[in-house]
Formats: sequence, C-alpha cells, structure tokens
Amino acid sequence: MPMIIKKDWLTIGEVSDLTGVPIHTLRYWETEFNGYFSPLRTSGRQRRYNENAVGRVQEIKTLLKEEKYSIAGARQVLSRKMEIDGAILNNFNTLNESNNAPQLEIPPVTSN
Repeated sequence: MPMIIKKDWLTIGEVSDLTGVPIHTLRYWETEFNGYFSPLRTSGRQRRYNENAVGRVQEIKTLLKEEKYSIAGARQVLSRKMEIDGAILNNFNTLNESNNAPQLEIPPVTSN
C-alpha cells in the first residue's frame, strides 16, 4: 500500500484517520497480533508507524472486518502467511548462495 502522506512515519492518530481504525483498536491489535504487528517506539514511548506497519494494519482490518475472521482465526492466517514468506525467503537465499543457481540462457543475436 503506497503511503498517502509522504513521511517516514505516522503517529497513531494519523494511522487511525488513514485506515479508519480507532486508536484504542490499534492498541488492542498491537497486543493481539504481537508477532506480526508492532509499531516502532520513540524514546518517549510514542508509537511510530512506517509504511510496512500501516500495510499490516490494513491487512488485519481486512481479515477481521471484511473477511469476518475472529481474532484467533486472523492470527492463524497471518501465522501461516509468515511461515510461507519465511520459507520462500529461505529457499531464495539458499538458491542464491549455491553455485547451482539457474542461469538465464540468452541465445546469441544473429544478423540476417
């Protein structure tokens, strides 16, 4: 999701306005989806949301409000997604590190 506001981070109020999710709900989701959704904190403990965190808020909102998952069901979906993403990344890294990485074969150009 591209950021509408061109800043490096947003406050919890700005994220609430942008996503339509109330501030108290964002705080609650932070505890319920701890491994998946955790905004950065300043030294004064204020929440700061980057583009990735805002995207995750939107994803959680979609699962709960549009697809009608329970909190537990949404946690399971996100957990599976993280496992799959991790496996894909691991396979990609392993493939890139091996000498057997597939090479793109481009036929030589011939003139007519």
